[in-house]
Amino acid sequence: MTAVLDGTGLPGLLNLVAVHARAMAHVPLAFIALPAEDPNMLRIDVAVGADGDRIRGLTVRRGRSMLGRAFSTRRALSARIAADQTLSVLPAGPILILPLETGEGTRGVLAVLGRPGAEPFNPRTARQLLLFADMSARLIELAEGVRATASADPAADGAHIVRDLRPLGPREREATGRE
Repeated sequence: MTAVLDGTGLPGLLNLVAVHARAMAHVPLAFIALPAEDPNMLRIDVAVGADGDRIRGLTVRRGRSMLGRAFSTRRALSARIAADQTLSVLPAGPILILPLETGEGTRGVLAVLGRPGAEPFNPRTARQLLLFADMSARLIELAEGVRATASADPAADGAHIVRDLRPLGPREREATGRE
């Protein structure tokens, strides 16, 4: 949230999301795939950690990949990377793919990849990462909204976000009818 309020651009925000997901999962690699110009493709735009340079910029078909299935179904997937030939450049280890879902649409997918031979992600870690992915999707949406507002009105800043997020005082609740 601080990054959004400070005006961090979308690429920087996505990098922060991947860095934090990698730390939460204690894994060597985290990456984010976003819709590509071709509506049938996803592109790995952010990759943080071991082998990140090997997959950054890689495009995968939505219909033929685990990334695409998580994106299209809006459901998390967990498996061994070897099960997906589209990501065969990565070492075979457990993978957790989480949709960046806002409720209104999917912005992309966040994936964390464990070390080869590691156990699959436990339910507690998967739940924490799913909650993190949900929150991150909303922050991405908020950052896009702030950027659109700023480009439409260069004098605009994040002050309206702070006003909307802070708790209302008793008089403000009464005046606005908000609880």
